[in-house]
Amino acid sequence: MRALGLLLLWIVALPAAGKPCVDCHAGAAERSWALSKHGVIAGIEAGRERRRAPDCATCHLVEAKAPTAQHYSAKRTRAQAREAAMESCRACHSPRYATEQNAAAQRGLAIGEMKRREAEALVAVARTEISGEELAHVEKLFATLHDGNLRDLRLGLAHQSPDYQWWLGQAALDGSLLRIKGALGEARRARAIAAAGR
Repeated sequence: MRALGLLLLWIVALPAAGKPCVDCHAGAAERSWALSKHGVIAGIEAGRERRRAPDCATCHLVEAKAPTAQHYSAKRTRAQAREAAMESCRACHSPRYATEQNAAAQRGLAIGEMKRREAEALVAVARTEISGEELAHVEKLFATLHDGNLRDLRLGLAHQSPDYQWWLGQAALDGSLLRIKGALGEARRARAIAAAGR
């Protein structure tokens, strides 16, 4: 635990040495924060001496107080990490507000996980019914859902970024799920036509 704390302090010190966090963490994480309420306020206040919006270090430094929050780690570990993360929220916001936002994020994540499980079940069926390029296409669609859309949803929920919660999160999950269903249905129709033509 101490080593994790020292590592995070070293990472936090990098911006002071002229190397911002986004040099290594550019991409979806940076964009989701930039589109969040905190990111928008930080953009407005850029260049001011006194700022209200937290930066990366403000929120992520508290992770040194809890085990790493891997999304598929034990529930207790995730709960400890969430509680530690909420400490940074409570530094500026009321406990009631932080609790309500956390509960809303948990509901959003539960919906996203439900969509992932539904897609996973479709892929399992596809593995028994189709093969070759058709199966590879379904697997690729599932990878987009799992590694892209679900990641974006988590980033949106953690950063309170509406675009990442909804358009790049929930709506994109719905779109990927529909594409998986469509690809499986198309493969079934093609097989039925081929079987009827024999």
